[in-house]
Amino acid sequence: MRSALPEALRLRTRALNRKRAREGGYVLCWLRQALRARDNPALDVAVSVANARGVPCLVHVGIREDYPYASDRLHAFQAGAAAVLETELAARGIAAASLLERPGHDAAGVLERLAGAAVCTVTDDPALPLDGGQVAALAEAGPVLAVDSARMVPLSMLPEGIRTTKGFRAAHRPLRAHPAALPGDVEPDRPPHDGALPFEPDRLGARRAATVDRWIAEAGIDHSLPPAPLFEASRARLDALLDRLVGTVLPVYRWRRNNPADDASASLLSPYLHFGMVGPREIARRVAASDAPAGCKWKFLDEMLTWREWFAYRAATLPGPTAYDTLPEAARRTLADHADDPRGTLYSLDDLIHARTDDETWNAAQNQFLMEGYMHNNLRMYWGKKIIGWTPDPRTAWSTALYLNDRLSLDGRDPATCGNMGWVFGQGRRAYRENPVYGWIAPKSDRALRKRPGAAEWLAREARRDGLRIAVPDAVPDYAAGMPWG
Repeated sequence: MRSALPEALRLRTRALNRKRAREGGYVLCWLRQALRARDNPALDVAVSVANARGVPCLVHVGIREDYPYASDRLHAFQAGAAAVLETELAARGIAAASLLERPGHDAAGVLERLAGAAVCTVTDDPALPLDGGQVAALAEAGPVLAVDSARMVPLSMLPEGIRTTKGFRAAHRPLRAHPAALPGDVEPDRPPHDGALPFEPDRLGARRAATVDRWIAEAGIDHSLPPAPLFEASRARLDALLDRLVGTVLPVYRWRRNNPADDASASLLSPYLHFGMVGPREIARRVAASDAPAGCKWKFLDEMLTWREWFAYRAATLPGPTAYDTLPEAARRTLADHADDPRGTLYSLDDLIHARTDDETWNAAQNQFLMEGYMHNNLRMYWGKKIIGWTPDPRTAWSTALYLNDRLSLDGRDPATCGNMGWVFGQGRRAYRENPVYGWIAPKSDRALRKRPGAAEWLAREARRDGLRIAVPDAVPDYAAGMPWG
């Protein structure tokens, strides 16, 4: 199957077993995080195989109850993205069959039955998979193709053993003009699948919002963490943010990106990238076509393509991308040397979650996470550095920072935000002098941040926000040994 694909798709596709395509009524395209109907390599591969086999492509999204940190916040975004996906697939002549798991509706069982009746299963291939072993189970039963859908440049095109950001940039930039890195859609040449299915799809795109909200309320998930209204998973909101990127953010990005008080300082697109409502190829195309200053375009693309895809490269090539041992040896050694240094204050997990510290800047940043499911990128470094000094030891600090990020943020559980935490804990430049607690890990001050226009007032306002209280576990999951989920 893979050998019959055009090169641009073959470079993104890996067969998870040697099982041959079988007789079936459709090619199943199971989308885990690439929740978009256009510029989606996984969908293109599924349609290509379906066209070659003379059957339709059927798309499935299953929103399970048991993924890491499942909550109303994450469920609502995924359900909204799935609804947009269904509507836009219908416009392309592709059928969708989605399920939002709740009592009496088994998403894992539905996926197995759908795959059992398919020619083969095609799925997207995230660097930090959250499927709980479902892919491995499907690969035991039948043919499965996994497609690199989150990166502009496929992982297979990059050399092995890249060790630095500089080396990654040098290898990555020439490949951005390759056909595999450019958007393009494969159109189906068969009518949509209209045969029998082993379950009654939820058809999220046609449901009233109140019905979907009720289904989410019935799910066995964390109901203490509510949705984040700033990041509505709708076509209208995504289009507005893409227009805002080109018209408002990009023209000034080089100069104003580090000020969280500035409305033009961030694209706000990271949740939509994480859940695949939009892909990097489409954003890069819009950026390249804009008339923003060249330096601003270069800086934005360097952040999105060099840094974001560098972190994805590391996540895909390291044995345990969230493991503490992936930090540089020198960073772990200096933190260990100072692990017994006295800490000024040790805050409880309850206080950290609910932004009850004596640091106004940190509280403002944490309130963004807690209430909006997002944190401005220039605050994350300061936010993470403070956690090192407020927890009993470096490994607890590592797990605490990743836990807060992954549970609260709509772009958590992602190579990019995991990579950011790596820089907090010593993957960047070392300090100018050795410090208590931090050793040679560079600390972070908020002095420069507070001098930016409107920043001091913004931080004071954000730190005072109050009202949301969520469930607090007895302890954070242990990230130090690797991903605490499968």
